[in-house]
Amino acid sequence: MTVLQLAPAHRDGDDRPHHNDGTGPEPIVALHQRVQTFDLSQRERERGEEAAFQAVLTAQAVLTGTFPDTLDPVVQATSWAGYPPVAERQLMASAVTYLGSADGQRGWWLHYTQREEGSGEDGDLAHVLTLIAPCSCGTYLHAELVDEDHLVVLLHELDTPPGAPVDCNWQLLIRSASYADTAHTSTEPPL
Repeated sequence: MTVLQLAPAHRDGDDRPHHNDGTGPEPIVALHQRVQTFDLSQRERERGEEAAFQAVLTAQAVLTGTFPDTLDPVVQATSWAGYPPVAERQLMASAVTYLGSADGQRGWWLHYTQREEGSGEDGDLAHVLTLIAPCSCGTYLHAELVDEDHLVVLLHELDTPPGAPVDCNWQLLIRSASYADTAHTSTEPPL
C-alpha cells in the first residue's frame, strides 16, 4: 500500500494544519470572513426559486410520462409557472399552467405539486396533478388526476362545452376518490 503525503511532515510542537502555507489567513478566520457576507434570506429565496423551477420541470415530465396521449401534446412546456414552497403552510413547491376559458374570464387550470405519503423512512413523495375547473356558482372544482384513463373519464362526464364552467349540480363520480374540495368553497381564482 502506498501513502501519498501532500504536505510537509508535522513538526513537534506545531499543531497547525499541514495545508496552511503562511501566506493567507488561517482557515477558521477565512471561514468567518466568508459567512459574514452571507444573506440568509437571499439564500432562502434562491432555494425557493430553484424548487419552483424543479417543480416546472417535474410537472412537464409527469405529463410526458403519465399523460402522453392527452395532456402532454396540448400543454406547452413553456406554459408552466413555478411557485416556491410555503413553509408556514407546509406547501411544497408547485407549478401551474392555464388551460383556457370559454368566456375569457374564468379559466381551467392544471396544478402540479408533490405530497408526502407514508411516514418516516417508509415515506415517499407522490406526484399530484389537479385539474381546476370553474363552477357555474362562481367557485372552483378541484379533481386530482390519477392517470390518463382517469382524465378521459372525467372529461367524458362533463356536460359543458370545453372551457366552460361546470354546473354546480354536476357530480363527478371520479371525485369521490380524490382530494377534491367537495364543498367547492374556493371562491378565488386558483392562483
